[in-house]
Amino acid sequence: MKVVCYDPFSRRDDLGPAIAEFTSIEFLRPQNVEELATSLANAEALVIGNRAYDETAARTIREHGASLRWIQFTTSGIDKATTFGLPPGVVVTNAAGLRAFSVAEHAIALMLALVRRFRETEKGQQSETWCRDDVTPRMDNLAGKHLVVIGVGSIGQEIARKAKAFDMRVTGISRSTKPIEHFDVLRPRAELHAAMASADIVVMAATYEPDTHEMLDKPAIDAMKPTAFFVNIGRGPLVDEAALIAALQEGRIAGAGLDVAVVEPLPAGHPLYRLANVIVTPHIAGAGSTGTGAGMGKILADNLRLWLKGETLQKIVIEKTA
Repeated sequence: MKVVCYDPFSRRDDLGPAIAEFTSIEFLRPQNVEELATSLANAEALVIGNRAYDETAARTIREHGASLRWIQFTTSGIDKATTFGLPPGVVVTNAAGLRAFSVAEHAIALMLALVRRFRETEKGQQSETWCRDDVTPRMDNLAGKHLVVIGVGSIGQEIARKAKAFDMRVTGISRSTKPIEHFDVLRPRAELHAAMASADIVVMAATYEPDTHEMLDKPAIDAMKPTAFFVNIGRGPLVDEAALIAALQEGRIAGAGLDVAVVEPLPAGHPLYRLANVIVTPHIAGAGSTGTGAGMGKILADNLRLWLKGETLQKIVIEKTA
C-alpha cells in the first residue's frame, strides 16, 4: 500500500514515527505539486491539509490520483477541497478536534486583547508613550461577561471550557439544545438574534457549510449591543463581512478580533486592516505545538489500522465521493 503525505504548510514530524509499525506501507512525502503528481501513481491513500488543497493541488489530485480510495485531512475543515473538487470514489476523513485546544486559546487571546485594549497599548509602546491614563478608562475584563459561542463542536466546547476559567457566563448556539458541559444555556439557531442582543462577546466557531453561509447576517449584527465584541475563528463566509465592517466603522459594536476573512490572504488596502477597533490575525489559530492531546500521527495510525482490517474509519466526513 502506498500513502502520500502532501502538507507543506504544517509541521508533520509525528507522522513518520507513528506509522513506523506499518512495514508494508510505502510512505511518500512530496514537497511540491510536481512531486505530488508523480507520487500519486498507484497511491491508495493521501494525507493532506485543507490549506494545501488549493486549485492546483486539486487538479493534480484528480488527474493523477486514479488509484486513491481514501483521503485523510490533517485539518478539521475541508472547505477548500469541496470547493476545488475531490476525486471520485474516495472516503474522506478529517482531524476534527485535533487543534481545538489551540483554536480555543487563540479565541481567548483575541477576547483578552479586545477587552484589555492591546491595540492601544501597542501603539503606546511603538510611540514610546506611557498611555495608562488614556487606556484604563476604556479597559474591561472577561469576568462576569456573557459569552455567546456560535457552534458547539469540539472547538466551541473547548472555548466554553476555557471561558469558565475566566468566570464568564456561556451560551451556546447549536442545531441541538441538548445540555453540554461548560455551557450555561444552549439555544437553537432560531434564537440567534435574541442571544446576540444579550451578548457581551460573540465567538463564531461554527463549521462552514452551504446552510451556514452568512449565518451571522446583518440583522444578527444589528442586534448586538454597542459595547459588544465579535471574534471569528471559524470561517470568513460565516459572516456578512460588509455588514460587520459597517457596524465597526459606525461604532455600532465595540470591536472585533478576526483570524479569518472572506478573501484570504486579506488583500492590502482592505478596510479591516485600517480599523482601530479591529485585531486581524492571518488565519493562525490552529498553529503551535501538539499540546497535551494526541497528535495527527495517532489519528493517522489509528485509521491505518482500521483501513488495513477493512473496518470503518474514524472521523469520516464524506462516506464516498460521487
